[in-house]
Amino acid sequence: MNETWYQDTNISHFKNDYTVQDQSKCEVLIIGAGLAGLSLLYHLTKGGVKALLLESNSIASGASGRNGGFCLSGWSQDYDILLKYLSIGSVRELENIASLGVSWMRSKCMQKEYKGTFLGDGVLNCYLTGKVDNIKRQNQLKNSNLGIYDQFISKENLEKIILSDRYLCAVKKENAFHFHPLNFMNSLAKECDLLEGKISENSKLLNYTKENNEFSSRIQTKKGIVNIFSHKLVFATGGYGGNELKDLRKYWLPIKTFIGVTEPLGNRVNKIFKKNYGVSDNRRAGNYYRILPDKRLSWGRGISAFGNISTKRIKEQVSKEIKYFFPQIGGVDIEYVWSGIMAYARHFMPYIGPVKIGAEDKGVFAITGFGGHGMNTASGAAILLSEFFIEGKKSYKIFNNFERKWNGGFLGPYVAELKYKYIQAKDFVDAKRQSKKFST
Repeated sequence: MNETWYQDTNISHFKNDYTVQDQSKCEVLIIGAGLAGLSLLYHLTKGGVKALLLESNSIASGASGRNGGFCLSGWSQDYDILLKYLSIGSVRELENIASLGVSWMRSKCMQKEYKGTFLGDGVLNCYLTGKVDNIKRQNQLKNSNLGIYDQFISKENLEKIILSDRYLCAVKKENAFHFHPLNFMNSLAKECDLLEGKISENSKLLNYTKENNEFSSRIQTKKGIVNIFSHKLVFATGGYGGNELKDLRKYWLPIKTFIGVTEPLGNRVNKIFKKNYGVSDNRRAGNYYRILPDKRLSWGRGISAFGNISTKRIKEQVSKEIKYFFPQIGGVDIEYVWSGIMAYARHFMPYIGPVKIGAEDKGVFAITGFGGHGMNTASGAAILLSEFFIEGKKSYKIFNNFERKWNGGFLGPYVAELKYKYIQAKDFVDAKRQSKKFST
């Protein structure tokens, strides 16, 4: 048994014998073979741009192959907060980018070459706290402002989908789905390879210099150190990036999240779902779960800026959460436990475009910070950035609205952890208050 359920059910293996050669040249050098990096390679190669993708480990070995497997429109930052400093038009533009990513991901999952994506339609955002009338009204307003069709679901109708009395209501996300991210990533890598987009695994960027508008990058490969020349660099390293680029590393924090997968539940899944939707709740550090193809329950929970939690402790926490929401299924064994590291900015929005805003001429770009957004935002952002390299379009400038905020240095993780603990405590108190209201 591997560490993750995804690894044990990976049927779309990407076999890659390519190792970048010394003195190789390309137009765009991409660092990091997660969803952002692979999607960018795909679009650049299709657009006739010679690009090379480097990965220090293997493709999808980071969060892109270890996440909850949700693909839904929208962004991690709340809609109401975005409206506080962006116009309706700008927020609508962001929604369109997120929806573009959903559509692209869905179309790929439907291709016969993408084996084992196990696409399941439907993702619900369920509310544990709040006033139902306000939630319904806010959903109507959001639909009207953004031109979307998220569906409000009352408690009565929600009980026809999820067999838990903990939720007040839900919103079904338009066109959203859940799937097997590791099989998807392997299939995407295969397609890039067929398009002659080069991927060099076990190839780590050590450092780079720039002279006469050309980058010389020093790379550690399985066969030794090589030098690569390119006109542009793109960092798509996500939460696993190190200090390859200090200007970028100081803008985000690596945040861990945790997933547990149960034993096969057989017919007991009928005591949880009447329809197999992906489910998340309205808390910042809430749960997200779904039934897997072999009738296991995948359960994601918690976030931490430190994240050194034992396997035993994670199993206990997941078991406790499942029992809280679904006591009717009895005790379950947690057979898989793993974590993933995501890149979070302080404003919960990604960094897309030149590492320093307005410095396109410097040739150093970023496409990172997708923690908590779902699997569509990285692919949607990759489409925008590829359009700049291919056509000169600067659609990505919408993200210049989100300044490069310092992560707090060595104190950043401590501040983030305190903030998350506060949010979790507040969520706990609110949920307790809501439970008492229903019981009286």
